[in-house]
Amino acid sequence: MSVFPKETIKNIGESLGVTHLKDEVASALAQDVEYRVHELIQEATKFMRHSKRSKLTVDDVNAALRVKNVEPLYGYACGETPTFRKTTVNGQELYFAEDEEVDFETILAKPLPKIPLDATFTAHWLAIEGVQPAIPQNPTPSDAKADLLTKRAKPNAAINGITTDQVDVKPLVKHVLSKELQMYFERITEAVSSPDERLKSQAFESLRMDPGLHQLLPYFVQHIHKKVTQNHKQLDVLEAMLSMAQALLNNKHLFVEPYLHQLIPPILSCLVGRTICESPFEDHWSTRHRAAGLMTLICNQFGKAYHTLQPRITKTLLRALLDPARPLTTHYGAIVGLDQLGPEVTRVLVAPNIKFYAETCLKSALVSSSPIRKLEAQKCKEALVNVLIHIAKQASLVPKESDMQVDTAPLSEEDKAELVDAVGEDVGKAFLESDPTRQGVQSVVEAATHMNE
Repeated sequence: MSVFPKETIKNIGESLGVTHLKDEVASALAQDVEYRVHELIQEATKFMRHSKRSKLTVDDVNAALRVKNVEPLYGYACGETPTFRKTTVNGQELYFAEDEEVDFETILAKPLPKIPLDATFTAHWLAIEGVQPAIPQNPTPSDAKADLLTKRAKPNAAINGITTDQVDVKPLVKHVLSKELQMYFERITEAVSSPDERLKSQAFESLRMDPGLHQLLPYFVQHIHKKVTQNHKQLDVLEAMLSMAQALLNNKHLFVEPYLHQLIPPILSCLVGRTICESPFEDHWSTRHRAAGLMTLICNQFGKAYHTLQPRITKTLLRALLDPARPLTTHYGAIVGLDQLGPEVTRVLVAPNIKFYAETCLKSALVSSSPIRKLEAQKCKEALVNVLIHIAKQASLVPKESDMQVDTAPLSEEDKAELVDAVGEDVGKAFLESDPTRQGVQSVVEAATHMNE
C-alpha cells in the first residue's frame, strides 16, 4: 500500500483529462509517485545538509529537481510561512492560500529600480620593483601625503594654553628609498664618473652582481638617460653610461623589461648620434660599436617576449642609413648596428641598398677635400665591406652539394665584374681585396640583386 490513496491519483488524472482510470493502474501509479517523492526528498536533504541548515526549503527542492533534470516548480519561494484560509464549497471544507491584492496604479507610479551592474574584474600593478605606478587605481601622492598627515599628526602638550600640532612631512621619494639605498645610489653614480679606473670597475661589478638593486633600477635608468642627454659630446661620459647600462642588463637578478623604453633611446643616441665627441678625430667609432653590441644584447634577451622590439630598432637604423641628409657618422652607426643584428638582417636590408648608398653618399665623400669627411666616408666603406664579409662567411658555413665544386673554382673576371655591378665600384673592389671565395661572392651578388629582381 502507498501513502497516496488511489482516489488521489484518479482525481489528478481527471484534472489532466484522463477519465475512467482503473484501480490497478491507480495503485501502481501511487506506488511510483511515492518512490519519486522519497527520492526527491533525499536529494533535497543533501542540499540542506551541505548548506549547513536544519530546515528544508523550497530552494533545496528546486535544486534537487534540477539535478534530476526536471523543471523546477514556479511560484514558490523561500519566504514567510504561507497562511491558509478555510472555506466551504458544496459542503466540503477547502483550504487555500490567500493572495495579496495588488494595486496596479501604485506599481506603475513607483520609479523604476536601478539596473544592476555586471560583475567585472580588473587587474593592475600595486607596485613594480618596489615603485608604485601612477595609475588611477593606485592612490596619488597627494592622497599618500594626506594619509601620512592623518597617521603622523600628534597633538603636542599645551603651551601657554595653546595646543599646537607638529607634523613631519617628507617628500614621497624619501619614503620609497631608504637612506642606505640613497647613499648607495650616490656612491655608484660618483664612482662611475670618477677618473679612477679601479673605482669604476668596482662600481660596474657591483651593478652587475648585486641582487638587491630592484628599487634603484628606475633611478639608474633615469640617470643614464639624463647623463647622455646632457653630455652628448663628452665621449668618456657616454662610455661610462654604456658600461653602466651593460652592467644592469647583465645583472640576472634585475627585471629590466619595464624600463626598456627608457634605456633604448640613450643607447641609440650613442649609436647614430650626429656628434658624440668634441673632436671628430677622437675614437668615437669604438663607442658606436659598443652601443651596437648593447642593442644586439637587448634584442637577444627580450626579443622573444616583445616580438616588435627588433623590427622597430631595425626600421629605425635602416631609415637612418638610407637618408642622404643624415651625416656619415649616423650612417656608420646604422651600418654597424644592423651588422651586429646578424647576417640575415644585412642580407635582406643592407645588401640590396649598398649600391644606391655608395653612389649617393660615398662616391663624392671619398674624393672630398675635407679630411674629416673623407675619414668618415672611409669608415663607412669599411663597415659595408665587413657586412659583405659576414654575409659571405655565413654562406660558407652552410655549403650545398652544388657549391662544393663552385667554391674550389678560382674567381673569374666575370664574377668580379658581376660583384662590382651589384654593390658598386668602391665597395666591390674593397671587398675583393679581402680574398673572398667564389661561393661567398655569389652569395653577396644574390643578396644585392634580390630586391631588384
